[in-house]
Amino acid sequence: MIETKIKGITFLTRHYPPSLNINGESVSDLVSWLQQHKNIPCRILTIDREADGLGGAKKESVGEVIRIKTLFNNKKSIFRFLSFLYDGFILAKKAKKYEEDLIVVTTSPPLLPMWASIIFKKNMRWALWSLDLFPEGFMVTGRIKASNFFYKWCLKKSYSLVPDLLISLGPKQGEYLQQNYQSNITETILPCGVFFLHDINTQPPEWYVKDKIIIGYCGNVHDAHNPDFLKRVIDHIHPDKHLLVLALYGSKSQEVLDYANGKQGVKVTLNVPRNQLHFIDIHMVTLRNEWTHIAVPSKAVSAISMGCPILFCGNPESDNWHLLQNAGWHIPENNSLDISIQRFFETLTIEAIQSKKLAAQSEYIRLKSLVHTSYELIAQFSQKE
Repeated sequence: MIETKIKGITFLTRHYPPSLNINGESVSDLVSWLQQHKNIPCRILTIDREADGLGGAKKESVGEVIRIKTLFNNKKSIFRFLSFLYDGFILAKKAKKYEEDLIVVTTSPPLLPMWASIIFKKNMRWALWSLDLFPEGFMVTGRIKASNFFYKWCLKKSYSLVPDLLISLGPKQGEYLQQNYQSNITETILPCGVFFLHDINTQPPEWYVKDKIIIGYCGNVHDAHNPDFLKRVIDHIHPDKHLLVLALYGSKSQEVLDYANGKQGVKVTLNVPRNQLHFIDIHMVTLRNEWTHIAVPSKAVSAISMGCPILFCGNPESDNWHLLQNAGWHIPENNSLDISIQRFFETLTIEAIQSKKLAAQSEYIRLKSLVHTSYELIAQFSQKE
């Protein structure tokens, strides 16, 4: 009897544990499952840098981890961009050494898929795992114009080599990528932020108030997020009924914190650990309209995983709303933002919150099923000839 050799998978990612980055954690979760349940050898090519990033959990590295030195650790804009270019180039170049594997290319660092399209051989089997999308992300921030020659060249090159498998954060992002590749690619949906092991903390945190509706924003406030949404929520908080918990980081966070300073009903804390997310009744999520499909905030999925509904401000075509609308409320990002938030608070009831929490529990079951289906498909796909 001929024994079938199990083929390996090589992952390319900027972040990997012990980095506290949710993208690296997602790769780690998949690697753990593949090795434990399918005995598939996994290799991770990642950038050797400090354990930076926020949003993920403290984890040990799993799989065969190969850490590659980066040339640029300076955080100034020009050096950050140079690090994006170099890190993506060196990861794609090193991956050619393992061309017998299925190569899973994440979109972190930015422009990694562009380098993969340029460097990979036509016969290499590879999958694109889409997280935040670039170079589109550079353009929507206003740092570069859509008409810029370099941007158009990077965009064209990024979609010039069609992957064998597409792993997207949601069906709407998947549609966007299929259109850009102008191809019908085998696709699977793998939401980022689904938690499986719940180490629930039953001890209420120091900010918890039993008899108030607790609303929270826990995470990044950056280019993709709307600080005005958070400010308008602050404006409509009723301190006798509500408590707003803010645990913020990112380039836009300070302006929100400054605005919240001295406001009644607002509690600022350094962070809210994952096992305390359930003490928040409603989690705020924001995504700028122009970032629709380019990013899919994981904080929405994380909240649902803990049985908590979301208040989503953004385009209803976003996968956050498309996937999770049964367990949340929608605030359009338009000129009526303030009026929409006012109406939300005027109609908010304890009964409505409890109903959305039950819906979140159902959505969590569906999200787990999506993740396991993707894991199985990736495992099967990696073993194809």
